[in-house]
Amino acid sequence: MIDGATMRELASRWWRGLASRLRVLALLALALCGCAYTLVSGGAVNQTKADQVEAGIQQFRQLQFTAPVPLVIKTRDQAEAMLATEITHDHTDEQMRIGSVTGAMTGVYPRGLDLKTETLKLLRKQIAGFYDPHTGQMVLVEGAVDVSLWRSAASFVARRDVVGEMLLAHELTHALQGQHFAIEHMLNQVKDNDDRDLALKAVAEGDATLAGFGYVTGRLDTPTIDLIETRMDDLPRTFAAQAGDVPIGLSAPMIFQYAAGTRFVATAYRRGGWAAVDALYADPPQSTLQILEPDRYFDRRTPPNAIDLSGYQPILAGWTKVDDDTYGALLLKVIIERNLGMDAPQLALVDHWAGDRMITLEKGRALTVVWMLSFRDAASAEQFGAAYSGILSSIPGRDMAHRVAVVAPNVLVVIGDGANQFDRLAPAVWKASMIIHPTAPRRPPTAPLTTSALPSGARPILAMPH
Repeated sequence: MIDGATMRELASRWWRGLASRLRVLALLALALCGCAYTLVSGGAVNQTKADQVEAGIQQFRQLQFTAPVPLVIKTRDQAEAMLATEITHDHTDEQMRIGSVTGAMTGVYPRGLDLKTETLKLLRKQIAGFYDPHTGQMVLVEGAVDVSLWRSAASFVARRDVVGEMLLAHELTHALQGQHFAIEHMLNQVKDNDDRDLALKAVAEGDATLAGFGYVTGRLDTPTIDLIETRMDDLPRTFAAQAGDVPIGLSAPMIFQYAAGTRFVATAYRRGGWAAVDALYADPPQSTLQILEPDRYFDRRTPPNAIDLSGYQPILAGWTKVDDDTYGALLLKVIIERNLGMDAPQLALVDHWAGDRMITLEKGRALTVVWMLSFRDAASAEQFGAAYSGILSSIPGRDMAHRVAVVAPNVLVVIGDGANQFDRLAPAVWKASMIIHPTAPRRPPTAPLTTSALPSGARPILAMPH
């Protein structure tokens, strides 16, 4: 269920940063419903049925197409080849290695994960169709006839052909998003903030999911929305049964876009119908935390802090910046769940996330990660610093030297060889970096951070490298 970013644009950013890689997996892989029955038969599109769905979704979603959206059929091998070509078109094996290692160093992925291989493996099993805004085509995958995830989700509708119609209605909604809200341009504007990018993707997927389900049921009243949300809550369990041992670092952002995205968009719809959903594109959420907790968008607007992370350059001379990213609340949640457990009390810290920025540097084949996080209160910063230093200590690897320091409510993390220079690096970073609050002027994180030495308020935690 691809949203409005072109596949080439997605592929060109696939290895730039961890969250963008997860985004592509989410967008290209989770087309988990069959496109058989009355929609596709004998390798050809039933154009009468397709035209019916196209006309119906325009009426239901209250938007009209401004350009045709042709349907084409590809074999599973052809679809996989298309995606593999796009993924590798502009990226070297070295760039792919950097992405994999960075994810392992920060605790999102297991060691040795081959992101490209794992992604294509999942695509091979799951993909049934996608909208390709680069060509303006709707691509349906031949033979994807009985995938249980969306069949299970749609089981409250009796008609046998509902899954194919739902898929097409969902994807046509993505086409409407592109034509009416310029979603590709919106995504390009946040390409340097993958947390915001993923939040915007959740809006697009939630919108398309509500529209697709609503179209096949013929209504979108409160009981229907409640039932759709319940079905979305089943996604983690159903996906786990289908996909097996897919790492949580891949599966969680993918599921987030559909489950949390649907709940978020449903909140808007309940308040003002499709007009309120349309308004989300004019004023989109700025973080995954706002998607996870819709009241932080609708009732007590809580945009994240922006972090200008600097000061590391003179200390780490000779290192080259290869990534600049924001993990956000969702990936913070993934790190805690993967390393401390699904019921870890530290998951409560996710609610107190206020912003982050991560720089990845390379020297030879070595990587250093410099990561600054901001929290809503001092206690959360302290607790995260202690918990994360423990997580880092449990990750094996010669590149896992690390230091964590807290200047509440902010946390500085350095992982890799650069951590061996932390005593010089930390004061320079604290002094030069700035926390930019949404409603306040630019200023340093706290007054002591302007000193030339590590502030007395800093609490270095677990300084020993592996």
